Amino acid sequence: MRNERQLWICGDIHGEISGFVRKAVNRGISCVDILVVGDFGAGFGRPKSMDVAYGKVRAALEKNDICIYTIRGNHDDPAFFDGKHDFERLHFLPDYCIIELCGKRIYPVGGAVSADIDMVDPLSRKSRRMINDSLIKFGSSKRVWWPDEAPSTDSAPSTNSRTLFPESVDIVVSHEAPLSFEPPLVRAGYVRDETWLKIVESRKYLDYVLQIVNPTLWFYGHYHCHYEGNCQNTLYQCLDIAEMTRIV
Repeated sequence: MRNERQLWICGDIHGEISGFVRKAVNRGISCVDILVVGDFGAGFGRPKSMDVAYGKVRAALEKNDICIYTIRGNHDDPAFFDGKHDFERLHFLPDYCIIELCGKRIYPVGGAVSADIDMVDPLSRKSRRMINDSLIKFGSSKRVWWPDEAPSTDSAPSTNSRTLFPESVDIVVSHEAPLSFEPPLVRAGYVRDETWLKIVESRKYLDYVLQIVNPTLWFYGHYHCHYEGNCQNTLYQCLDIAEMTRIV
């Protein structure tokens, strides 16, 4: 008798694709769709690095009937999420495009603002912003930060019309958290005013999405901690790094 297909949600994996797949296989997870809540690690390294990474796990994905889906995090190149970079068993979901997995209608809202973009590493004496600027200056294709990392309101449904937002969505998956969810806003000393305003705006915008869409479940990552609660009849859960939870 064939097993029913399962749906799992997973926290940030930060490019550790082989370890992520190995962990799933070792847990006996098969015949499954796994949705990562961003910070997959897309776009770091050389131009074909994702091809190489996928090649290392392809056989395991096929043997265990695993399909991976991921939304966009702040540690992902937004260019990957245009529907043109997918592999047979690895899919980079565009923002605001509903996908149905295991009978659940899922609304992906990618992106977040890097609070630590200007934090200087004590060893290198450079911030990620400084490193990125150097890479651009010297013509490298490698990036460690993307200026369009925040949740995009350009491709979102119009905030002037509630009717353009989806109806009957079971799950919203985002990288950042709505302002009403944990953790509370706390500003570190190294965060610039400009960056802080973007963080606040992003979380307020996701609060707006929460009020309009009002899903049953909402999952997010970004904070590398586990939180869960209930807000406006939406059960929410923040997943820690590589933390996995079964939905169906």
